[in-house]
Amino acid sequence: MPGIRNQPGPATISAVTDLGEINFSPGGEEWIEYGPPADRRRLGFHDYAGIYAVPGLYERVFYDTLGMRSTTEVVRLYAEALEELGLDPAAQRVVDFGAGNGLGGEALREAGVGALMGVDLEPMARTAAERDRPGVYDDYLVGDVGLWSEDELERLSAFRPDALVALSAVGLGHVPRETLQRALDPLGPGGIYAFAVAPPLLPESTDAAGQASGYPAFLEALVDRTDLLCREEYVHRRRADGSDDLGIAFVGRMR
Repeated sequence: MPGIRNQPGPATISAVTDLGEINFSPGGEEWIEYGPPADRRRLGFHDYAGIYAVPGLYERVFYDTLGMRSTTEVVRLYAEALEELGLDPAAQRVVDFGAGNGLGGEALREAGVGALMGVDLEPMARTAAERDRPGVYDDYLVGDVGLWSEDELERLSAFRPDALVALSAVGLGHVPRETLQRALDPLGPGGIYAFAVAPPLLPESTDAAGQASGYPAFLEALVDRTDLLCREEYVHRRRADGSDDLGIAFVGRMR
């Protein structure tokens, strides 16, 4: 289409300052379109490297346009759990799992968290966090936790986390249950987890793809062996077609 560039490289798109109107692919979430009228550009809806490379684009698409609420809701529930347990946020050492460009880390700092480590699969996420929110994280690890060696996992354990928080709803095709379990492993007795999942992954779900993911059984076992402090449904965000994308937040404490 004339006037639209498809998936430009990060060195090019980082120069865009006028994000313009945000448009989505019709009938689904395949791509986003942004930029001034004379220079419209497209990126894949889940092309996080490309999206993070454009300052402000992630916030504009997912928070301003689609109303994403997981950061607000999960951080709120985590903070309420700390208050209920009589724990000082300033004494907490938190892993922000799927940290992205630091929006969640910023919210955790505003909630009073004392020490914060970011973890994300995407290298550009760390670059964006350092660009947009310098100093929010004490450390930021990049890579697929599910594939990390024992030495790489030791860096996570050496942080001595008191909590693991994931601030974007876990859905099909996003975070394999084995990966989430490896991220939870460094939490000792009393450690807190706070994350949200999509409805097909719930223990009571009959969704075939959800059952095949192993998440329903994983979540049921996690709740059975920990103290569940909260389970709450909320609207994670709007989909591009205007319908609600639900999330169910779980907050629990390791026994």
